[in-house]
Formats: sequence, structure tokens, C-alpha cells
Amino acid sequence: MRRIFWPFLVVFMLFESNAFSGNEDKPLPWKALPRIAQLGENQRAAYLDVLKSELSYGACKESVYDCLTGDKADQAAVRIANFGAYLVSKGVPPRNLGLLIYERAAFAGLEESSAFTIMESPSKGNPGAKIVITEFAEFKCPYCVTLSPLLEKLVKESNGQVRLFFKHFPLKSHQGSLLASQAAQAAHRQGKFWEMYDRLFTDMNRQSMENLLRYAAEIGLDVERFKRDLEDPALIGIIERDKQEGVKANVRGTPTLFINGKIYHFRHDEAFLKDIINEEAERLGLAPPYNDWRYEP
Repeated sequence: MRRIFWPFLVVFMLFESNAFSGNEDKPLPWKALPRIAQLGENQRAAYLDVLKSELSYGACKESVYDCLTGDKADQAAVRIANFGAYLVSKGVPPRNLGLLIYERAAFAGLEESSAFTIMESPSKGNPGAKIVITEFAEFKCPYCVTLSPLLEKLVKESNGQVRLFFKHFPLKSHQGSLLASQAAQAAHRQGKFWEMYDRLFTDMNRQSMENLLRYAAEIGLDVERFKRDLEDPALIGIIERDKQEGVKANVRGTPTLFINGKIYHFRHDEAFLKDIINEEAERLGLAPPYNDWRYEP
């Protein structure tokens, strides 16, 4: 599913607020704002004007600027201010960042989250991790292929704080999608889901029954058991269960991600995901897992 978002491709209206800074003469906590400090003088001035007019969404509910310059800088304000500055450094006009703050506030404020069945669902990462990414994907989806190595990287670099679950979401419009899901889930019964996952994503045009049986042999499966499992109604029921849970959770296409049950609508790139996950860790009272997106108070 192609995702086109505001920061890089579309000019959006700036979300105005009625917040006015009363702390303009107070110094910013520059140690906690390295990405703002790295901006050029003109960019920084324009960006700070935006922070003075946009409400924060953490424990402090004043403007982002006021929440940075209070007696103690609010952590949510620190994070959104740094991430916005990162986008400005990549060429996003400061005036377009009101929507970023609005969308981040919406994500942070989600009180309802989807609960997914994890029985029989393949996973990667520490079983005790407090941050769980759930991916709804299918094996005929080129965007899922692109996202796959990034999700693996997020798990590996999280120091055991992030776990990834895979949920099947085969699309009827993609011929062979259900069969590919059956093959992956059958491989999971023999402890080889991720090996089959890699084979299926290597070439989406080679997922015929002949190919699947060859893959099964290559990754060391009991091929006769694999063939039986492919047609097992219970196995197919797991895939149907995943699809139904996705539809109920407003999955409209693949890949769709959830972070601790909250649907993720931002860009599928490393910077966005690491920053959102770090913020989720902070909300849980945990140390942020990714050092390159961690900010000292």
C-alpha cells in the first residue's frame, strides 16, 4: 500500500492554535535540543516561531516553546521539537509542521488500542519486551518487502525492548496471496516461518506450488508434513482469524503497523519509527531503546 504523507510530498495548511508564548525571554534547554541547535540561524528562527504557536501534548499543555522553557522541560515537547527540527534540516518548511504536532498528539492520546491474538503468530525479539510492533502484511506486497529489513533492524537495535509479531492479511485481489500465507504458516509449524518469509519475499513471482515445495526442501522442512499442513483447515483458520482482526482494527491495506495496539499512520522510515518507539518507551517509564533518537534532559 503506497503511503503519501505531508512532510515530504504535500503542502498542508498549518494548524494554528491560540497559544502564545509567555516565556520568550527564558533560555531554551539547548542540551536537550541538539537538532534545533544544528539548524541555520534563519531556519531556527522560523522554526521557533512555529513552536511558539503550537500546543504541546505531554504533561504540559501550553505551547511547545513554553513547555520547553518552563522550570523543567516537558519530555514530549523536547521530543517533538527535536523531531520537527530534524524534518526542517531535511528541507521541510517550518510552517508545515503544525500537522506533525497535531498527528503526534493524536497518536500519543489514543486511549483505545487493538488487542490481537498472538497464539500461533510468528514473532521476533524478546518475549518480555514492553513495546510490541504488530505488522499486518502479505507476500504479494512490494511495500512489505521494502519494510521487512527495517523492522528486523528495529528489533535487533532495541536491546531487547521491541518485539515484532507478523499477522497475515492476504488480499483477494492478489492471486496466490492466500497460498503464500499458508506456506509461511505451515513452515511456522516446523519453526521455520522466517526462513520461508525470506524465500517468499525474494521473488513474489515465484510462489507456485512447485516453488513452495522447493523452498520447503531448501530450508530443511519435512516436505510431506508441509504438504499436509498446507491444506489443514486449522492452519487456514489462523490466517482468516488474522485477517478478521485486521479488518476490525481498520487495516485497509498492507503493510499496516500497530505499536502496542495503536495504529501507526506515519511514514514507514527509520527516523519516524525510532522516534515514535522511543516516545512510547518514555510514556511507559522505560529508557528509550534507540540512542540516536534519545535526548538528555
